Amino acid sequence: MLKAIASIVSITSIILLNPTNISAQTQDFNANSYQKNTNNSLIAQTMPRLRFKLPDRGVPGARIGGATRSGDKSTVVTAIIPPEKLALTIDDSPTIFVYLPKNDAFEANIKVVEENGKEIYTKNFTPPNEAGVLRVKLPANINLEEKKLYKWEIQLISEDDNPLTAFKLRTVGWLEKVSLPEEMQQEITTDKEWDSLNTLAEAGIWYDTLEGLALLRAENPQDNQIKKEWVELLNSVGLDSIAEISIFPEVVQIN
Repeated sequence: MLKAIASIVSITSIILLNPTNISAQTQDFNANSYQKNTNNSLIAQTMPRLRFKLPDRGVPGARIGGATRSGDKSTVVTAIIPPEKLALTIDDSPTIFVYLPKNDAFEANIKVVEENGKEIYTKNFTPPNEAGVLRVKLPANINLEEKKLYKWEIQLISEDDNPLTAFKLRTVGWLEKVSLPEEMQQEITTDKEWDSLNTLAEAGIWYDTLEGLALLRAENPQDNQIKKEWVELLNSVGLDSIAEISIFPEVVQIN
């Protein structure tokens, strides 16, 4: 998560996990690099519309079961990323967003591989069985390199091994770490939080925009305008069937 955005919110009940189990703890987001300079209760009254600009570059993969599928995604594990467009981050350890349908999985696996197929990370964890949007924070030591493509995959593991429905339990996504010009970096660390988020959105930084918006939703659960921005952002990338699904309050943080 971008430190500049993450510092505006403290999220409780972060999930820390080992390869087979998880335990609830509390995590306070780092506030050293960013000082809140606006009142969140007034955000909806003053903020301009979020304007996300998709990058022109495409990717070789897709977000559902390794192939692009149209229609209702509410019964399928779905990566919350733009379809057929590269999703960018400026975070060393970005947060991945995945929609999980109601399921009976007893375990889940996340893996990250380089474009050439070399695996750089894998870990098992216990997923929630209810439907919702899950946030998975990649570890700080994953060492993502700039301007290098990475593919991540999340797979639910259940007793049902029917190959005809297996695609519903797996999703893949792509990411690339980039850096912003110094002027933009300065804007992110000094602007009001919504302006900082809009700077990220206009630069096409998907993962950090999504996480910043999710954090604002968590801090302002009654703010309908922030919720509307979230829904419209997901609608804009074809995720309208899951745009209004609740976000799990816990963040899966893997080591």
